[in-house]
Amino acid sequence: MKSGSSNYGYPIVLTSEIATASDTYGSSVVGFASAIPDDYFRKRIAHWFFNVSSDREGRVKRAPYGLAKVEASLLNYGFNRDDVIIASPYKLHKVIGPRTRIVGIYTMDALGLSYGSGILYWILKLADLPYRGMPYIARSFLEVIEHPAIKAHRDHIKLLVGGPAAWQLVDTGAWQKLGIDIVYEGSFENYGPMLFERILKGEDIRGRVVNSRPSSIEDVPTIVTPSIGGLVEVTRGCGRGCEFCTPTLNGMISSFPFEGHIDKEIIINIEKGGHKSITLHSEEFFRYGAKSIDPNPDKVKDLVVKAYKLIKRYGDEYRLHTDFTTAAVVVQAPDLVKFVGEYMNEGGEWSFIEMGIETGSPRLLNMLMVGKAKPFTPRQYPDIVEQAVGILNDNRWVVVGTMILNLPGERDEDVAASIELLDRLKKYRILTFPLPFIPMGALRRRDFTILDKMIDDPLRREFILKALIKSMEEAIRSVELIVGSMENIIAKFIVRRISLFAFNMVLSRYKAKLGQIGEYSEEFIRKLASAAWDLSKRPMSININEDS
Repeated sequence: MKSGSSNYGYPIVLTSEIATASDTYGSSVVGFASAIPDDYFRKRIAHWFFNVSSDREGRVKRAPYGLAKVEASLLNYGFNRDDVIIASPYKLHKVIGPRTRIVGIYTMDALGLSYGSGILYWILKLADLPYRGMPYIARSFLEVIEHPAIKAHRDHIKLLVGGPAAWQLVDTGAWQKLGIDIVYEGSFENYGPMLFERILKGEDIRGRVVNSRPSSIEDVPTIVTPSIGGLVEVTRGCGRGCEFCTPTLNGMISSFPFEGHIDKEIIINIEKGGHKSITLHSEEFFRYGAKSIDPNPDKVKDLVVKAYKLIKRYGDEYRLHTDFTTAAVVVQAPDLVKFVGEYMNEGGEWSFIEMGIETGSPRLLNMLMVGKAKPFTPRQYPDIVEQAVGILNDNRWVVVGTMILNLPGERDEDVAASIELLDRLKKYRILTFPLPFIPMGALRRRDFTILDKMIDDPLRREFILKALIKSMEEAIRSVELIVGSMENIIAKFIVRRISLFAFNMVLSRYKAKLGQIGEYSEEFIRKLASAAWDLSKRPMSININEDS
């Protein structure tokens, strides 16, 4: 009987919290429902909604992209498929046994402190809906940590947790309370496999927080397990240097080659994963192949044409998408955006693209993220954002525009500048999501967001309500786009009906609430926004030390 059988267990078991392990029937957008409090989900309903497709043994059909990269790195290092498995969190009892030495858990929101959970808190509270319990995604993390199979073999298992939410466990000290042996932060490729090898050789490694440096492009292997959402990473980093971002994204943009890397992952996602939609993932897609802040249009066009031709070999119904951009590069290269749109939104179809707007305040931009506007200036930024949304709409992208509240050094005039920008964006197809500042990267130890304090402040409440009203209006218009990729007809029907009901209900409540509190006059907002504009001209600095 081979080593990976249920009688013995796999030496290395990789998994993730339930909500993150699920592809929600093929729609990554629908997966944002994982931020809803667990009190709204009966366990049986939650497990149906957040389904995880796997074989009888427990090996998943599709995995979170980051976890697929961990598996690929271990296999590339010399481990084999009998040593390593990415397992469904529902079937850990089938893969954990006496031979298991490592259980690695990938987390996107271990404690419910991410921006997604913060948005859902505001959405419910401002609609006068009860918020009880914790975000389901956090509950599903605890379900894995407390799984009976892990507890039964805890004496010979090292429990490792990594992923985008690892910082939550470190900063709160929760990792020690939960009995986690190692928290892994940073890129896995350059140190992770060696760490796993040391553990398997019997070294007693525990009570550590590992901080790994970013990996070079050459060290990143191609995935073996298809990714959720048909995700294929085409760049890493961005180089714009926002103070609140992670060190990885602050690094200059690096691009993966198409031949031998991107093409392989596209093929794996289509042939093994059954995906009919491939998403070319990047922090700033229109700068693929760039060596500086300026885009390299020829490289982007070459990538798009090659990827398009590859997926069309499988059938005309196969689609190509991307996920992230910035306003500056869109305005800098509108012809490039049009070229890409003709391939990605062919036949008059629409798709979503995320754009981190962050703020409408030139003052805050100058303080915390001056690179976000380059090659333009912070003072031009509100105009750049509006132009970019218009260009993307013209090329059939619905923009998911995130705007951050409670940034370090924020003043009333900065919030007013963001409200003024919101008003300018009313006529466009955009979901304007207000994000509570999430402490991470260079600023993460400053403080944790106080959500109630923000919605109790009249000016900030107006900003949040206006942003959510615009988001709900566009969500209603885009509901077919939200559920369109769902592979289960029954699930698609149910989610569509529930979504439309929920969006319309909260929208009517937000509009009533905005009328009750009374909007600040347009003149008042303009005066405050003008103050932020004037202050942006002055030299300034901000102390971001932990005890400031």
